[in-house]
Amino acid sequence: MSLKNELHDRLGRAFERWHELRAEGETKHELKMEGIRAHGDVNHCTRNLIFSANTLHTYEKILGRFIDSCPNAQCLKDLGKREFGAFMDKAITNGLAVKTLKQYGSALSKYGALTGQTRSFANLAERYARKVSALARAGELRGPSRMTPTTAVRDRMIEILRVWDARHFDRTGEPRAYHLAALIQKETMARGISATERFTSASLLDGSRITIIGKGGRCDVFDVSPHVYSQLGAWFKHNPGPLADLRGYQCAYARAITAAGGYATGTHGARRAAAQEAHVTAYAGYSAAGLAPRTASDRAAGDVIERLGHSRDRRDHRRWYLGGR
Repeated sequence: MSLKNELHDRLGRAFERWHELRAEGETKHELKMEGIRAHGDVNHCTRNLIFSANTLHTYEKILGRFIDSCPNAQCLKDLGKREFGAFMDKAITNGLAVKTLKQYGSALSKYGALTGQTRSFANLAERYARKVSALARAGELRGPSRMTPTTAVRDRMIEILRVWDARHFDRTGEPRAYHLAALIQKETMARGISATERFTSASLLDGSRITIIGKGGRCDVFDVSPHVYSQLGAWFKHNPGPLADLRGYQCAYARAITAAGGYATGTHGARRAAAQEAHVTAYAGYSAAGLAPRTASDRAAGDVIERLGHSRDRRDHRRWYLGGR
């Protein structure tokens, strides 16, 4: 068996282990708490698990490059700390963005957990994470590009997707719901995968409420407009299965944003745009209630970050989504 095939199998088993644990009632949060209680290490119980198909694909792509960087390796354990360091150093020298470098470190840490090198790879990943952060602070690395579409561009993009979806049906007879995925992102701040492959008829609750499945299988309930809810209900009456394919949606979104005159071609831009709109609305509410501007902004930002699925006090996420509010 080739090293890449063996890697594929091990990553797949890590993904399957999480589904088995979830079927038994385990949650990602409880696994982390157990790691802290029993071992003083928040990641102790999760290092040999993979929680989403998106993460699985990302890690397999990165680790495939890692294996390619060591053509003389005979087995997965031949790639140790020295190879880890060389791979990361080359990535840093090549000027990869901060977000990409941190993904590399996370993927390599998972590689260690799946090849019997858990502690050494975890320690090295932490060391490189600190190095990357220090280089970023010094301005020696590219930061992530977090372009956010304007409201006007985002709304034009949704209308373009609606027209394209209708045209696709007329041409092929196959229904497509990319515009509905974009509407879900607009009204709930959902990730692209949560608005596509994780969104099914079971996501529709009573009234105008829907469930959004986020990272680690976390479920949150959102209210959407009656118009959007009725469109989703009508769609699922005739189309079983997930709402849309994530990759197809991402490609169509990028083309539609460009056609609408925008530049933020990643679907996470829609999540940031919705978060910033939600912050404006929440701020107005707190201001009307008599809170001072600074207090109103801080509380509104905390509410939005919490609804995004993060701790409300995370200042880094406030910068990423709200521009430092």
